[in-house]
Formats: sequence, C-alpha cells, structure tokens
Amino acid sequence: MKRGFTLIELLVAIAIIASLVGILLPSLSRARELAQRAACAANLRNLGLAVNFYANENDDWLPSSEPKSREPISPLHWFMNAQLLRYVSASLDYDDDGNLIGPMGEQSSLICPSHENAMQSRPTAGEPSVDRPYGLSYGMNGTFGLGGRPDQTVYRRLLEFETPSNVCSLSDAWCTSCGPGVILFHACVKDNLVYRHMETANVVFLDSHEESLRSEDVPMGFSNRFDPFWSAWKPK
Repeated sequence: MKRGFTLIELLVAIAIIASLVGILLPSLSRARELAQRAACAANLRNLGLAVNFYANENDDWLPSSEPKSREPISPLHWFMNAQLLRYVSASLDYDDDGNLIGPMGEQSSLICPSHENAMQSRPTAGEPSVDRPYGLSYGMNGTFGLGGRPDQTVYRRLLEFETPSNVCSLSDAWCTSCGPGVILFHACVKDNLVYRHMETANVVFLDSHEESLRSEDVPMGFSNRFDPFWSAWKPK
C-alpha cells in the first residue's frame, strides 16, 4: 500500500527548499548585476571606439560634450551627434518640421541596464521627472568642450592628450536636468558620476579600454582639474 507524505515531512521539505532559495538568491542577484555591469561596459567600449572613429574622420577633433551655449536640443551634444551615433548603430529622430528631437526610440547603446528610470533622464527640455522618448545613462568628459564655463568652452583634439590611456572619455552618469550627458571634476549633481555597479562606475578611456572604478579612484574636485584623468589645460 502506498503511503503519502505526512504533514511534518512536507513542512521539512518546504523548509529545505526555502533555505536553498535563501542561499541561492544572493548569488543569482550578484550574477545578474555582474551581467548588467558587463553589458554596460560593452556599451561604453563601443562608445569609446566611436569617439576615436569620429576623431579619425574629423581631422583629430573630438566630439563636443555639449554646445557652448548649453541649449537643450543641439547636435553638438555628443548624444545628439548623428555621426557619432552612427558608429553605435543609433539614429536621430526629428519632428515633422525637421527639428531635432533626440535619439530615435530606446537606444540600448546609450542606456545602462542597471540604470533605473533611465527614460526619465534629461537629454531634452522640460521637467526631469517626465518620461522621455529615449534614455541616457552616460556622460562625456566635460573638458572635451563644456558650455557655459569660461575655462572649458574650447573643443579639443585627440592629439592634445599625451597619455590617452589615462584620460576619461565617458562614464556612468546621473544625466539629470543639471548635467545631461556630461561629467566633470566639479559639477552640481553629485559630481555627475554614478557608481551603480556594486559601488563602482564603468569608465572608458580615450584609448577605448574600460575599467570599473570606485569613487576613491576618481580624482574629483576643483583641485584635481589638471589631473590626467581629466586632462584639462594647465596654467601657463
């Protein structure tokens, strides 16, 4: 005669399963985050390569991080630069009158998979809490040309940088209304960099290699403006 499970046996089995789930969940969560960090790093490596391709086709000029006048909609924002985006298979959207709106649709190359509410980031005009037609998770080194700041408004050429492997090109960033797509040694939104990958930020350098850095590895603050990481101009 077949004997069924007793209540105690069922409770023991459930307890064992619950314990196994409790053991496995942190590992699965870490594995998921590692996969997201790897996907983000791939995005940044591709963007880093795109920056170099752009310079090679434009007499060594780097793309501007943002326009000097800081208008919210401009092809001089790196994330609205049609030539740069073409290298990462992204395209721009325009309204019926031919006016630039921004990248077309949700472009994976511009969005970190760990960036929550990326579609509420602000590469367009309006309130930063409103969903956008597209998201943005990365910021470009502001010394490549930063609008509205008297010491950083001149655009740069790749040949100016003697050690490209030390110079930040793009990084994980907040991309809010105060800092759309730009990072700098001193800025108004938590210095713009965000450490969303287990307390690290993915950074791609001018030679297109990528690293995951902790906050203590990044030379923030006005006193570090001439550090090779930023490679701003040194006083004569």
